[in-house]
Amino acid sequence: MLILAAMEVGAVIPAQTAVNSRLRTSVGAPLPTSFYSFTVAFLCAVTLAVAISGFRWDFAAAGAEPWWVWIGGVMGTVFLTGNVLLFPRLGSVETVVIPILGQVIMALVIDQFGFFGAPQTEASALRLLGAVVVLAGIVCIHVLRHNSDGAIRSHAGGGSLWGWRAFGVFMGMCSATQTAANGYLGTVLGSSIQAGAVNLAVGATLLFLLSLTFRSSRQALLSTIEPGPWWMWLGGVFGAIFVVGMATLAPIIGTGATVIGQLAGTIICGQVIERFGFFGSPKTPLHANRVVGLVLVFIGAVLVRAL
Repeated sequence: MLILAAMEVGAVIPAQTAVNSRLRTSVGAPLPTSFYSFTVAFLCAVTLAVAISGFRWDFAAAGAEPWWVWIGGVMGTVFLTGNVLLFPRLGSVETVVIPILGQVIMALVIDQFGFFGAPQTEASALRLLGAVVVLAGIVCIHVLRHNSDGAIRSHAGGGSLWGWRAFGVFMGMCSATQTAANGYLGTVLGSSIQAGAVNLAVGATLLFLLSLTFRSSRQALLSTIEPGPWWMWLGGVFGAIFVVGMATLAPIIGTGATVIGQLAGTIICGQVIERFGFFGSPKTPLHANRVVGLVLVFIGAVLVRAL
């Protein structure tokens, strides 16, 4: 049942991406969109923390730690804003799957060198094989593309699709870094939920400042938000569910099992959203090469995270 809960937590990631993409249509720019999403997520996390144990800002304890304990919010900003940018260009499945390669690569690096306070774990042959299998799955999804994907390809604009995919890998590396740094901060503060709230506060602050810096983002932030469906505000709620859910399940069933369940839920939900066009996502038929690719991505992730 707890593995199923981890899958449900993972399922909110593609849902959040699709919802935030719709919110961007009403807001008009990606940075303010991410700011609104982070702010809602922060309020949800603080509310939950207060309800459970009371919320405290122990900056003194965190201030005595290495500087990188604060970068989780920065990495989360890159990941969330990147999802908003990639979704209309690559579609739900690619936006979800490509960052997994970056997560796998960064997880291997973090474990190999013990970065961010993580226990040092050598990159074994099986774990390296897992990374190769993930790459093979992604190639299977993208190289054997069906003509119906042209609708998504046409939204690439002036940028190269492969450039956006490379950015997606970088996003995944940021996500893995966020997880490691936020986990250490949770140990310092004595609560992963409160560490997540601090993480979201840092991200919201950064996004607000960035939105004021760039003219188009500043105009969107100071302008009236166009009306839209009520569910376009759920992105922040989904973000809070993910942060709190991962923080709650990892100590109970272990980080490896939690991540495996999360990835399974993410992959399945991403495919369902794109197959049926939920939350305004363009519909894409389910082809055999995509199923094989998704299975390979999951198997590779299991090899990297569980061994």
